[in-house]
Amino acid sequence: MIEERLQEARGFHLRGELARAITAYGEVLSGDPSLAEVWHLKGMAEHQSGQLAEAQASAARAIATGGEKPAFLLLEGGVLHDRGELAAAEERFARVVAAKPDSPAGHFELGRVRFDQGRPAEALENFRAAVSADPTHIRAWNNLGIALQSLERLDDALRAFNHALSLNPGYALAHFNLARIYNLRADTKHALTHAQSAVSGDATLVDGWLLIGDIHRRRRDAAAALEAYTSAIRAAPGNLKARNAQAELLAEMGRFEAARADYQRIAAHAPGNLKAALGANLLLPQVYAGVEQLEASRRAYAEGLERLHAAAPGFRFTSPEQALGEARWTNFYLAYQGRDDRALQSRYGAFQHRVLEPSVPEYFRPRRQRASGERIRVGFLSHFFFNCTAGRYFSSWITHLDRSRFETFVYYTNEWVAEDTRAIAAAAGTFRHLPGRALYTLAQHVAGDELDILVYPELGMHPETFTLAGLRLAPVQCSGWGHPNTTGLPEIDWFISCDSMEPQGAEAHYSERLARLPGLGTRYAIPKADASGSRSDFGLPEDRTVYLVPQSLFKIHPDNDEVIAQVLSRDPRGVAVLFASHHEALTSAFAFRLSRAFERHGLDFYERTTFLMPFIPHATYLRLNSLCDVMLDTLHWSGGNTSLDALASALPLVTLPGSLMRGRQSQAMLRALELDELVTRDIEGYVTTAVQLGRNAEERHSISERIVANRGALFEREEPVRALEDFLELAAREAPGP
Repeated sequence: MIEERLQEARGFHLRGELARAITAYGEVLSGDPSLAEVWHLKGMAEHQSGQLAEAQASAARAIATGGEKPAFLLLEGGVLHDRGELAAAEERFARVVAAKPDSPAGHFELGRVRFDQGRPAEALENFRAAVSADPTHIRAWNNLGIALQSLERLDDALRAFNHALSLNPGYALAHFNLARIYNLRADTKHALTHAQSAVSGDATLVDGWLLIGDIHRRRRDAAAALEAYTSAIRAAPGNLKARNAQAELLAEMGRFEAARADYQRIAAHAPGNLKAALGANLLLPQVYAGVEQLEASRRAYAEGLERLHAAAPGFRFTSPEQALGEARWTNFYLAYQGRDDRALQSRYGAFQHRVLEPSVPEYFRPRRQRASGERIRVGFLSHFFFNCTAGRYFSSWITHLDRSRFETFVYYTNEWVAEDTRAIAAAAGTFRHLPGRALYTLAQHVAGDELDILVYPELGMHPETFTLAGLRLAPVQCSGWGHPNTTGLPEIDWFISCDSMEPQGAEAHYSERLARLPGLGTRYAIPKADASGSRSDFGLPEDRTVYLVPQSLFKIHPDNDEVIAQVLSRDPRGVAVLFASHHEALTSAFAFRLSRAFERHGLDFYERTTFLMPFIPHATYLRLNSLCDVMLDTLHWSGGNTSLDALASALPLVTLPGSLMRGRQSQAMLRALELDELVTRDIEGYVTTAVQLGRNAEERHSISERIVANRGALFEREEPVRALEDFLELAAREAPGP
């Protein structure tokens, strides 16, 4: 009778009917509790069904009645591993290996638990032993590759994953891990091929779908990215990472209401998920329907901050990696509302400190200055050290820094390598290219270099660097003005700005101490345009006045709409040139808002505007500047890089300075060039000056000649970098002593 019931239980087990198998095993054991193998089988079924407490009890009974057989110890160790009792699990697996040194399973499981304990070098040796004992152990080959990858031995990891595929060409995990390495190396073609092979082999592989989505998103193929994220959710409806990724993409696409609703649903279902809570409470539109929506969004944001503080005790994390991963956030769009953000940013910084400190307390303690050193160790950490705004602004902080006074460390978190990247890498004392790394890993890299000063050139533009900047990784930490808004982060000591761009009383706008550099605050090289061309190259009319408004649509505050409309209403031959977003919803929302201002002035919106595609090559963009007549600077947040590009192209621009540094960049540039007449005092003066320039070719030509004659006062100046050196030395001396 017992034997028949045992065979029946085994049948249930083989068919995956775990509940019936567990019941049947229990009935067998009620008749004879001394059957150790049956206790083991019952424990396996319980483990497979997620009943960890019951599985541990059954595994212990198997050992108590049948002795420390390797299979029994492996089961107990596996259950302990899944319960998070890693030290106990390691002890069980070590006993298996001690009793049977050639056990592939023993070495494999011992490697897994040691890897999860943060000991990849030891895990690597166990995985080597596993594949030595069983060269066909495909999971061991895969985990061998993972351990090698964690040790930055990427070529060796590639060989391990490829060997796994030689054993089984359809092995999904090996394809996925190969895709991860190729993604780190910016080899998009191979990354996408292997990621697609991974989900073809296992459609439930959520991380594979997410990687496909991330690759498409980086390639600006939002539709394909959304399809991949949707597939991830379909494979695992309860996966919070997948659901948050979809919400984040919807927000990026300009589908604000859908994104916010998604975040709110996730937060309601999983109130302890920090990422969803941040999205549900702090998400902001990129393009506002008008000033009324902007003000309402700001109020909602402030209220959301207070809800987060109230919920702070409920955010708990199983590891530092999870804590920092869920905290990835930046309040990027807040700064474009045109208001003083110090109070809101500081409130957010306090919240981030509050929720992260329990998980990574070592990165919230003060860091003492090194006892000695011939040179000051200064680190620069950015996601944007390539041919872009931040790269062009701040590369000279590294390439022109006095190497006899400073030892430089550069941490670059983007997979893309461009000309600026290579120049920075060549100039740096130590260049660490760390794309795709977990934030906790990045923190370990930076802290391990024992810097004296750490500089983030553009905090607020990327969620990873903004979250990382909330940690204390160096005795002195600074933010540059690449994103010209206070960080509000308690661990950022200084904000490095440009003296001529700051208004009187600027210190009140920053939670950090304010350091002021002369000129542009950097040595900015004169950019070079493509060969000359014609307006027809861009689809622009040859016989009209072309007013260039070159900012991203999210940067154009609703207050600008009336100004653009007034300029065109006073210049019947005028047309405005703007840049579309690569997301149609954002372009449509902006165009609808601007068209209402045009209607109030009786202007045909479609006849008086031209939208160019975004992301044209920089040299081509400079050529466009040279073909336009006047650049219309934006209110509240003036041009920075765009203004420098206009001036490098001898294109006159008109500005109205704001009350905050980010609205005063162009005025500082124009005053340096002795073009004060282009710096206006009010809207009427702005419109009058712009139209006068637009309708008077002779005056424009005169202004262009003055720009060319005087631009040496603005470009390629060494004084800002020399001043930066003096500041870094001063800040290092004021840091806590050893």
